[in-house]
Amino acid sequence: MDIKFRVGHVIKRIRMDMGYSQEELCEGICSINSLARMESNKTSPSFEILLALVDRLGVSIEKVIAEVSLEQNRLYIQQKMAMEQHVESNNFVAVKEDLKLIDDSIYQGLSIKEQQFIDIMRIEVLTCVDGRVHQAKALAEKSLYKSYKEKATYFTDEEIKLINIVLRFEQSLSNIQRAEKALTWIENQNPYLQNNNLSLFLLNGLMITAYLAEDWRRVLEVSSRGLQIAEQEQNMKFIPNFLFLKGFSLYMMNIEQDKGKLLMQEAFKICELTKHMYIREGLIDTLTQYKIEL
Repeated sequence: MDIKFRVGHVIKRIRMDMGYSQEELCEGICSINSLARMESNKTSPSFEILLALVDRLGVSIEKVIAEVSLEQNRLYIQQKMAMEQHVESNNFVAVKEDLKLIDDSIYQGLSIKEQQFIDIMRIEVLTCVDGRVHQAKALAEKSLYKSYKEKATYFTDEEIKLINIVLRFEQSLSNIQRAEKALTWIENQNPYLQNNNLSLFLLNGLMITAYLAEDWRRVLEVSSRGLQIAEQEQNMKFIPNFLFLKGFSLYMMNIEQDKGKLLMQEAFKICELTKHMYIREGLIDTLTQYKIEL
């Protein structure tokens, strides 16, 4: 029974509710400094000391464990909401700080689905903040196979995101086929149940894969599909990428090059309007690489 995690805050709350001072609670059990460190969660009490403290407080250890569990859940929900907001603004430095409050005991108590959410956050921090790409790739593959089976006929949201992340790290045939399988599964769902935002993740990943392979016809096909869905969903995070690469592919195939330039210019304008400057920097890198002037 692991009750080390964040037990101090619960002991403090019960002590104060019962009207005990720190001196009264710890007398004959431990020093006041030890109790103060426990209550601030800097240290964890031994099982024997914890038993003595809860006995003096007149509560059961089961009650303390239940309170710890509730506190963990509240903390996790708060941190998850904060991380989702920070991801939306691409602030992975803030995500890294959020993750510091999700210790191993909280993580192990989560469902596989929620563990995969935390894994995805850690992958993005490892990639975008720490530059530890190999470690991020290993974590992505490990996390995916916590639930995914190769013969799967159903995909969870987290599995789809991890499938796309694994594809981002390695554009192998098997990874491409798995992403296409997941995309087909989404598209075959009842229209009322389809998660178009997950489709956008996969389409963006497949588009970038085609771009890296310089398969411009495939880039045009996937970017056109993605742009249609992104505009329908008004998802401004994805629209610039799809818009730019649709125009870029037209330019590279020497088909309607003037239209291609206009689409790329529009993508830059949207980046500026929506303040997605990190996307804008990536688009500039592409133009620089191919020596294209708009």
